[in-house]
Amino acid sequence: MTNNNYKTANYSVEIQLAISPNDVFNHLINLKNWWPEDFEGEDLKFNSEFIFNIGDSHYSKNKVIEFVPNKKLVWLTTESKRKTDGYDWTGTKMIFELTPKGDSTMLKFTYDGVVPENEYQRLVQICDMCIKEMFYNFIATGRGK
Repeated sequence: MTNNNYKTANYSVEIQLAISPNDVFNHLINLKNWWPEDFEGEDLKFNSEFIFNIGDSHYSKNKVIEFVPNKKLVWLTTESKRKTDGYDWTGTKMIFELTPKGDSTMLKFTYDGVVPENEYQRLVQICDMCIKEMFYNFIATGRGK
């Protein structure tokens, strides 16, 4: 993808959760219950594919490229389009890394891809919301979105 209005972005956010890596991972792979976009596809495992949609204006097809239970989950966006402005984040990776910390688990989420130059702060807000609010609340309450 080539677009002079995009820049490479690598943004990470971490949270510590008072549960085991196994419990964090099992919640993590349950994307349909906590990720903000509508999820279509099979259960997550290595090489599984799934789609995210927000209405008819936002679409991404994704593939799990790393799946290490209780340690790491990575998916690659293989096709994407935001119809409102043509933004295409194909090639972006979503990386989740789990590290045991005593009786708890540190979850690090990294967005590694492209973002429109004028939307970096929005990317930070969305990443923080996904992990610090949506995923954390799913863990804390057991209830999804």
